[in-house]
Amino acid sequence: MSRRRGEFEHRTSIFEGAFRAWSHLGGLGPEELENKPSTDLDPLSNPIESDTRLLGKKESKAGSVNPNGTKRRQFPYEPLPRSGLAHPYVQAVLSPWLGPDADNDAIQLGLTTLRTWWQHRRKGESGSAIAALGTDKMKGVVEGYTRHFFTLAHCLIINDKEQPPRTLHAKMKELEKVRGKRKKKRTQGSDDGKMNPMGMGGNGTDVAAGILNNPNLSPLERLHIAQQRQLNDGGGISGIEGGMMGADPLPIINIKNRCVPGKPDLPGIVDKVSRAATQLAHSGGGRGAHPSSVLSSGGGMGDGDDADSIPIVYISENRDIMIAMTVDGITCAHCVKIVETVLRGCNGNKSPIDGLLDAAADRTLNAILIRIDRTINARRIALEAARNLAMVGYTTLAKTMSSIVDKNGSQMKISHDEFDVAFENLGQMNPKDIFDWSAPCSCPDNGVARDDCVR
Repeated sequence: MSRRRGEFEHRTSIFEGAFRAWSHLGGLGPEELENKPSTDLDPLSNPIESDTRLLGKKESKAGSVNPNGTKRRQFPYEPLPRSGLAHPYVQAVLSPWLGPDADNDAIQLGLTTLRTWWQHRRKGESGSAIAALGTDKMKGVVEGYTRHFFTLAHCLIINDKEQPPRTLHAKMKELEKVRGKRKKKRTQGSDDGKMNPMGMGGNGTDVAAGILNNPNLSPLERLHIAQQRQLNDGGGISGIEGGMMGADPLPIINIKNRCVPGKPDLPGIVDKVSRAATQLAHSGGGRGAHPSSVLSSGGGMGDGDDADSIPIVYISENRDIMIAMTVDGITCAHCVKIVETVLRGCNGNKSPIDGLLDAAADRTLNAILIRIDRTINARRIALEAARNLAMVGYTTLAKTMSSIVDKNGSQMKISHDEFDVAFENLGQMNPKDIFDWSAPCSCPDNGVARDDCVR
């Protein structure tokens, strides 16, 4: 953390904006968050009138007036999330202050500084902070941070279900209790109606119509009640035509955590689908990536390419042998790390593909460059790389060539032996250097790649 000029104003504006956003979010009601967008709850244009959290709190004369004489708005204290750096909101507060080059020690020191500042903020803004942030320039900066952090916190709480502010958390718990009691009471009333269909006016049809027209019931609940009534009128499942055209009534089989005799293993299928969905979580390409698309391609280079196609091999002046592949599905920096790890293995371990030495993916180009040991293994390595990446949801296609054009303009196939000889001869040339494999990766551990990374 640098001690450059203006560090106090820079840091305090970030912390103050985050505090105001978190405080405003804590004073909102759960119904408002569910029914209104974040723009309608903005802390700058939609302040909370008569906030109950400020009752009994004495305002100091110095802290209640802006330098220009206007009344200063008070923001009640809401503690930081207890999870610390594990909470995305705390990470978002420290990121613009520490920058992308902060190491672990700087991050821990920044968290301690933030917690200390936040505790002192419970007593109100300090005089030095009021003076530093009271100028027109810094006032706009603080308001910008306030709106930014509120939008972020609103998204984390509503969409990602992260830990909310303490006051809002208590309101949400209370609302869940009230809704749970209403649902329980509604369920009991529905059960009573089923047990005694003649209880209201002696007419079961009127009771059923009243239940089906009940606005408090969801469409699914009304459908279930109608189906249950139809079964009861017919004497249940066993009473319908003597148990399905005279056969014995169907047995009730518990399929939880077990396989139905003679049927597919339903829990096993669900487990496989869940694992496949997890693997495809980072895939965003337009084409569906599935292992069968590679395994059923007849030994081609993926997506049904010609079986005689040969990957184009690039040889640098350092004698590095490389092949290039396009990748569909790289949507973020995490995808880059996933693709590289699948091909070259974890740090310290050998690649799962024999002959693959290294791999470097690029999010902008949607491509990956693979360094191999020998040109003769290029086609096999490309095929295995496409297969492995398809298993985790990425569709890949190697840069290939399968034929050349002769002087008469007709296509002419090239044998594999001629390809091998041509590739071996390319190693004796002095081409332009394509990629520096000795350069280390400078991306941080959080998976967010920087544009200035040499790889």
